Amino acid sequence: MTTEQPHPSGPARRKPDSSETLGDTLRWAFEFSAEHTHSGPDFIAREIVPGAANAFEAILAPTTSLEALCELKSAFKMLRSSSASAAERSLAARLYAGTIAAALIRHRTNISSQSGANLARAFGELSTDDSMPERLREIAALAIDFAKNQPNH
Repeated sequence: MTTEQPHPSGPARRKPDSSETLGDTLRWAFEFSAEHTHSGPDFIAREIVPGAANAFEAILAPTTSLEALCELKSAFKMLRSSSASAAERSLAARLYAGTIAAALIRHRTNISSQSGANLARAFGELSTDDSMPERLREIAALAIDFAKNQPNH
């Protein structure tokens, strides 16, 4: 809530409420995702790609740099193994694959050390996952052919 405070040199100045005085790194607590599973990835994505509303937007924005996609990939990779619930780990795995696919399609760069076969499998699964946004599924589908042409490690 905002309150008006009198100011000695003129009209009242607006005094920010507590949510406005916190830094961006804590603001997520006030914007906690309605879907708890998305909260961690969304917070991390907004830190890496300022202005992104959520993890999907960070991955899908045509302005997201290759460097930012690399940072997102690393963050989602960490969440794949460290998230508290199976649903959170599953979402992190989808975001991880989507980030690699976005780098392949938008920047023509493979930012993963995974084999082409493993990437193609992950992109195939992502492209058919109806719980994911259509644009992310489309990028994953496009990335399948790129992945198949990657060397197998």
